[in-house]
Amino acid sequence: MVIGASMAGLLAARVLANHFEQVTVLERDALESGPEVRKGVPQGRMLHVLLPRGREIVERYFPGYDRELLAAGAVSLRLPADALILTSAGWLDRRGPGLRLLSASRPLFEWTVRRRLQQLPGVTLLGRHDAASLLTSHDGRQVTGVMLRALDGETGRERRLAADLVVDAGGRASRAPAWLAERGYPAPAQTHVDPDVGYASRIYRIPDGFRADWQLVMISAQAPSMPRMGLLLPIEHDRWMLGLMGAAGQHPPTDEDGFAAYLRSLRHPIIADTVEKAEPLTPIRAYRGTVNRLLHYERMPSWPERFLVLGDAVCAFNPVYGQGMSTAAIAAETLDDCLCRQRRARSANHFGGLARRFQRQLARRNTDPWLLSTGEDLRFPTTTGMRVSHLMRVQHRYLDRVLAASSHDQAVAEAFVRVMGMVDRPVSLFAPRLLAAAARAQHPGDDTGLAPPPGLLPASTTGRV
Repeated sequence: MVIGASMAGLLAARVLANHFEQVTVLERDALESGPEVRKGVPQGRMLHVLLPRGREIVERYFPGYDRELLAAGAVSLRLPADALILTSAGWLDRRGPGLRLLSASRPLFEWTVRRRLQQLPGVTLLGRHDAASLLTSHDGRQVTGVMLRALDGETGRERRLAADLVVDAGGRASRAPAWLAERGYPAPAQTHVDPDVGYASRIYRIPDGFRADWQLVMISAQAPSMPRMGLLLPIEHDRWMLGLMGAAGQHPPTDEDGFAAYLRSLRHPIIADTVEKAEPLTPIRAYRGTVNRLLHYERMPSWPERFLVLGDAVCAFNPVYGQGMSTAAIAAETLDDCLCRQRRARSANHFGGLARRFQRQLARRNTDPWLLSTGEDLRFPTTTGMRVSHLMRVQHRYLDRVLAASSHDQAVAEAFVRVMGMVDRPVSLFAPRLLAAAARAQHPGDDTGLAPPPGLLPASTTGRV
């Protein structure tokens, strides 16, 4: 049984379908027959990309997923060749083809996975149903199912639903800590890192005849003096999604004049100039749920068998780095690894020790994206929750040199993109070739007035796919 039908829950259910005859997914929201924004995904109207690592995992579990997304209008683009990226140290070198990622609205990403999952034998998705509590053995040492509550029809009526394994993918709203406390388990330790980030987004129609040698534009913040950034992405149906993000309390406003002024305040005017004559298709929408939050279930002194927690219910990031869906895919892959290892062990108790091993392995897999997200957020002195260590300051200075080198060194730019795409680990940035390039690099100073570097595409290439 899986609690939650967001990307983490859907991908976990796909893995479980390889190991169990029946898989049931419970979701509080109604599950529409098309790509619609759900109340349970409050960031559903914000920017989303499926990074290269996540795309590879999803494609492996749902062969043809890329093709279906593209047929529905998603956009395939290459980093860095198809992107204009102004890092804190200059424009990223675009000469290498790099990696491919997919850009679309969050509802399209999710609905395409959900539709494929529903086609699998033995998988049932129950919309408008809630897990009210966990069912456990008499000694509380094993989870045996959930108390199911219908949210439509006979609202409030509860019934017991047994399960061999319960997976909580309930996101930031997960009630796992409360459920465990009800069964006598201690509260998990938590780490919060809050950069006080606010978002605002809007969708525009790409003007007819628009031409450019790029498909994506990102204007990064420059800590600590400039905490504002902007991102323009193509999504399905010939549209752009614009996202403005501000840390240290400098949140983008949602009124027309304030939004336009904030957009003009970014380090380069290219996004403002691009959308100035584009038709807005939606209101300006804000989002504030951006605290990095890590629940240390792997440190619990005791843990019930047959109960797993993953996705944002364990590790939730400031969404600016685009890691969420790909980290959910890695969690599903981790679950598959643990179940396969358990099966090979031919244990007399098929689930003996599985839950603890999974939570510990998941914690290790979450380390890199957590460090990437919080490490950057801690550049702002107003960020709360963690102290900036001497080692982190050294790492910041080194990464600044890597970014400076990435503005003119193709190999460094591609290495940086591979880390941000979650294909390579951050430690790869300390390879000898990159150490030498970083040692030679000089921070270019304020080059934001310079025109972005040309890409590999001819000037007649359209900004749409």
